[in-house]
Amino acid sequence: MREHKCKALIPDSDPDTLIALQRTFENGSVDTTITWDNGKARNLIRSMQFDVMLIGDPPEISAENTVRNFRVHGASGPCLILRTIAQEMTAERLQRLGVVAVLPKRDPGKIFEEVQGSCGLKTAS
Repeated sequence: MREHKCKALIPDSDPDTLIALQRTFENGSVDTTITWDNGKARNLIRSMQFDVMLIGDPPEISAENTVRNFRVHGASGPCLILRTIAQEMTAERLQRLGVVAVLPKRDPGKIFEEVQGSCGLKTAS
């Protein structure tokens, strides 16, 4: 029987984040699809199903608007927002959009743990 692989979409323009997360996830139970821009992410959302999305903090629009836009295009799984700088975000509005956590971008281990929890995968003991 094949092990379930969690499918994660990571749209972010920060190459360091994308590389670190892809390396962290590649040996785990997470199949990672990365993209540099939100337009390509929307196209992927229309054509594929993802278990979780990890959304970076694009400078030109808010993460909340990005999540809302992805929802319009068919994204249905939980979202994690990756922040460069710790910022307060309105928790209630984000929860209604399906955001389960706001995490620091530079902590791939913590992000991986949250993705495993969002996908219902068991963590190693």
